[in-house]
Amino acid sequence: MSPSLEVNPPPAASQQPACGPSSVILNLEGMTCASCAARIERKLKTVPGVQNAAVNFASQKAYVRTESTPDLDALEAAVEKAGYSAKPYSPQPQPSQTYQAEQNRLGWRLVMGGLFILPFLMEHLLMALRPFQFPLPVQAVFATLVFFIVGWPFHGAALRGLRHGEVTMDTLISLGSTAAYFSSIPALFGWKVGTYFDAASFILFTVTLGRYLEVHSKRRANRALEGLLNLKPRMAHVIKETHQVDLPVEMVAAGDHLSVRPGEAIPVDGYVLEGKGRVDESLLSGESMPVEKRPGDKVFAGTLNGPSSLNLKADQVGEETALAHIVRLVEEAQGSKASAQKAADRAAAFFVPAVLALAVATALGWFFAAGRPWGFGLSHAIAVLVIACPCALGLATPIALMVGIGVAARRGILIRRAEALEKSNRVDVMVFDKTGTLTGGKPRLVDMLVLNGLEEEKLLRYAAALEMGTNHPLASAVLKEVMTLDLVVPSSERVVETPGAGLQGIVEGHQVVIGTKAFVESLEGILPSPQVRANVEAYRQGGQTVSLMALDGKITAILVMEDPPQANAKEVVQKLKDLGLQTHLLTGDGEVVAQKVGERVGVDVVRANMDPADKLDYIRGLKGKGLKVAMVGDGYNDAAALTGADLGIALGSGTDVAKEAGDMVLVQGNLGKVIEALQLSRATFSIIRQNLFWAFAYNLAALPLAVFTQVPPALAALAMSLSSVTVVLNALRLYGKKFNDV
Repeated sequence: MSPSLEVNPPPAASQQPACGPSSVILNLEGMTCASCAARIERKLKTVPGVQNAAVNFASQKAYVRTESTPDLDALEAAVEKAGYSAKPYSPQPQPSQTYQAEQNRLGWRLVMGGLFILPFLMEHLLMALRPFQFPLPVQAVFATLVFFIVGWPFHGAALRGLRHGEVTMDTLISLGSTAAYFSSIPALFGWKVGTYFDAASFILFTVTLGRYLEVHSKRRANRALEGLLNLKPRMAHVIKETHQVDLPVEMVAAGDHLSVRPGEAIPVDGYVLEGKGRVDESLLSGESMPVEKRPGDKVFAGTLNGPSSLNLKADQVGEETALAHIVRLVEEAQGSKASAQKAADRAAAFFVPAVLALAVATALGWFFAAGRPWGFGLSHAIAVLVIACPCALGLATPIALMVGIGVAARRGILIRRAEALEKSNRVDVMVFDKTGTLTGGKPRLVDMLVLNGLEEEKLLRYAAALEMGTNHPLASAVLKEVMTLDLVVPSSERVVETPGAGLQGIVEGHQVVIGTKAFVESLEGILPSPQVRANVEAYRQGGQTVSLMALDGKITAILVMEDPPQANAKEVVQKLKDLGLQTHLLTGDGEVVAQKVGERVGVDVVRANMDPADKLDYIRGLKGKGLKVAMVGDGYNDAAALTGADLGIALGSGTDVAKEAGDMVLVQGNLGKVIEALQLSRATFSIIRQNLFWAFAYNLAALPLAVFTQVPPALAALAMSLSSVTVVLNALRLYGKKFNDV
């Protein structure tokens, strides 16, 4: 690559002034149910400057968006006022260690509880053979050990909630076990009351077992994100003037020269300086085939070098790498909420107070209305308290999102917003951009008709000077030709770009214009001759894309580019039709070129000569007819359409603007990933629906049983725990599903 053609990378985010909206992720400790998450959300939203706060019970994190730089002290104080603790989240290579620590805390209590309830288990087993019961003092001793040692986390959390005027799932567990335990104490002094020492012990042991299994399942659900974090190398070989130094990756700076040995992971984002070979980008992009790399090509942190050594120049390092950005997007996406989850959270927040009222009503109803002994009503009330399960309701959606979004990221699909999963189930029309989406986006300059006797090389140099600052695929065709001819590109001044139309500016004192025929004709004083019009039309009839170039008000050249459809474009379109979707093609190219591409790939509708505003208006028109519209695009002129569509799918090979506008990002721009993204999104949302159905159905069935039938409190505790574990295990099924791209 000629030095004059080197494009400087954009400044890193850390170099830009911190202003405008910002976001922060907090690690939370002490949450035990969905109502805890709802309470923390309410407290965070009261902090000045907070625009929105979302708490994910499954990941134990809070995602806070603020108007400016977040006040971490104020946010942490708000969480503490709610009765919990928080600290800034920092991605760690082993996030499962957090879950492991929680498992260890629950594990030793589980072992202790198992030992202490053995006498009660023996008692129930022996009673099947002959009447047997341990003396009440023995029962009381073991029940006391379980109540205070195994049950303390529940009692402590319930007390913290009461201090803040809140009731949670822990309140239900604590009240149920406390009622069973203390209502049995009078029997030690000769009172004729029912004893529930065994029930209190079984409740606390079973719920602890359920929490242990739940944490273990969450740890498995987090493994996709952990896999991304583990891609990050620990060391880098930095080339100094006379020697090579091995340094931690955190110490590498932009501009450093690095050596990457065969088989090693690439430590930073950068450009190849020396060497050529193949790099395995599958763990980052989902693509199975290694990618050829030569001097000047971009490489990414976390990808795996092949059998050849490469020398690199570091570009983005640390939190500015593509891998770090992907991890951040995945984290934020896992914290976003689908509308189904918002409804479930609202239900869970009101559920606990409702259960408390129902338990009191149950006890009073059996005693006063049915005339049964007080102990009988108390047994039912305890079962109501314990069997109620907002945990399953609170876990149903976030745990599925954690797994689905994590699996998608490992397959090169970034789901940036949870709502995208719901939207993907309702899409009626898939709208495609042409250049860089249905076509390869790498057009070739196949012909250049020079007018007025000017030099072709001079015009190419001027065109390249004007197009150096744009990412439009047609510009790359000119730049590639200039690089091939090794021409020196002059500087340009006062360049103005009209998205989707053309460019104009000053090069070596000349007014230069390049763009579509309509754009050039719209400029004052430039009028194509009949011969130019005829030539343009002839090229267009052949399905080629034409740009006109004018110098000082006179048309000087016709540039002819060709951009064939992607190899799998026709198959992708057919697959979408098989899924019941209409397919539309929108492009700024002329009618003939657009129709020819549309015919080759098989889309239903083709619209040509469309600028960004036209594309947005077209999508709004489809939505106005009641259709749900998805837009697939990659360029600057697609950003408005991507945002205006119900579902925006941006190709990762496109511009940063398009990627920021999309609800989903296909990391390496493989069009076939559109099918995989839809399949995975629909599978994830199907899991969410199943989980919500199970959570609601469980409570609808369990609560009446506890009120009107004799459900042993220990069995109620087991049922409650299993309901939570069930929704987590159902979400983990996503790991075993097969998704096929085209």
